[in-house]
Amino acid sequence: MEENKKEVKVKKVKTVKEPKIKKEKIVKEKVALSGEEVKKVKLGMDIDKKIIIAITIIVVVVALSICGFFYWNNNMKPVAKFDGGSLNASEYTMYYKTFAPMLEQYGYNPNDIPMQIAEKAGTDKILIMKAKEAGVKLSDEDKKKVDELFTNEDQLKDFANRGIDPNKMKELYYNDYIISAYIAKVKSEIPDDDVSKYIKETYGEDTDMTEFITRHIVVTTQNATTDEQKVAVKAKIDAALVRVNAGEDFATLAKELSEDSTKNNGGLYKMYLDNNTSKEYVEAVKGLEVGKTTGVVTASYGYHIIKLEEKNVNGRINSDSEREAIASKKIDEMSKKLNLKVDDNILKKLVEKITGIKANSNPETDIYGK
Repeated sequence: MEENKKEVKVKKVKTVKEPKIKKEKIVKEKVALSGEEVKKVKLGMDIDKKIIIAITIIVVVVALSICGFFYWNNNMKPVAKFDGGSLNASEYTMYYKTFAPMLEQYGYNPNDIPMQIAEKAGTDKILIMKAKEAGVKLSDEDKKKVDELFTNEDQLKDFANRGIDPNKMKELYYNDYIISAYIAKVKSEIPDDDVSKYIKETYGEDTDMTEFITRHIVVTTQNATTDEQKVAVKAKIDAALVRVNAGEDFATLAKELSEDSTKNNGGLYKMYLDNNTSKEYVEAVKGLEVGKTTGVVTASYGYHIIKLEEKNVNGRINSDSEREAIASKKIDEMSKKLNLKVDDNILKKLVEKITGIKANSNPETDIYGK
C-alpha cells in the first residue's frame, strides 16, 4: 500500500509539472520574438486599422453622396434652364405655393397654371440676372418695407400655414422690388421715337398723341338701388360742386369725397384719346380749358366733376401703359434670346410632389392634367 501511494504521488507531481513547463516555453517564445517580428505584428495591426478607416470613409462618402443626390433632386434639380442660369425645384416650389392659389382664384385653368408659373419664375430669374448686370440694386427704402412686413406675426403665421419658408419668401419680395426697379429703368430708356412708332403701329397712323392730365371727383351709383339712394348720391355730387366753385382745393376735396382708387392721389388721372376712358369723360375733357372745371358729368356708373390741369401735345409718348407694353415685349424677346426652356417632365413630377395629385389621373379636375 505504501509503495502504491508513493507511485501515485510521483505520478501526480509529473502531471502538475508538465503544464508549468509548457507555460514557461510559451512565455520564452513570446520574449524571444525579434524586433523585426514585433514590427511585423504592429504593421499588420496598423494595416488593419487603415483598412477599417478607409472602409468607414467610403461608407460616409457614399452616404453623403446619396443624401446629396436626394437633396439635389428635391431642391436643386433644374425645372427650367436659360443661357447663363436655371430655375431649380426649390425656387419653383416657392413660386407655386405663392401664385397658384391666386391664379386659381382669378379663374385661370388649373391645367395651365404650373407652366405659367414656371415661365414667370424663369423670366424673373433672367430679369434678376439682367438687373445685376445693369447695376440695379434693392433700395434701402424698399428693403425697409419688406423687413417691416416680415415682422408681422399674422403674416408669418400665414406663411407657416401655407408651408412657405419665410426667409425664402423674403428673398422673393426683395427680388420683386429689384425687378420692378429694373423694368422702370428699361421703360425710362426706351427712345421717344420707339414709343411713337409703337403707338401708331398699334392704334393707327393718325392716332392723337395728346396727353390730358386731369383730376376728378367721382361718386358712384352702382350701389344705389332705390330712389332714395339715387337721390342721396346726386345730392352728394351737387354738394361737392358747390365746394369746388367756392374755391376749395380740388385735390383735397377729391381725397375726401371721391369713391375710386384715384382719391389717394387727389383724383389725379392721365387721359389719352385711346378708347380706354369712358366716352362721357373724354367729351367733357376735350371741351375744357386748362385750369377749368366741369359741372356735374353724368356717366353710366355715376357722376364726375373734372378739372383739366395740363394738356400736352405728343405727351402720350410718356404714357406709362405704352412704355409698359414695349418693355414687356422687350422682356419676352429677352427670354427667347436666352433660350428659356421648361423641362415638362420634371415640372409634372414636381407639381405632383407639391400638390399630392397624380398628373393625368383625372384630367377634368387634377392639376396639370391634360
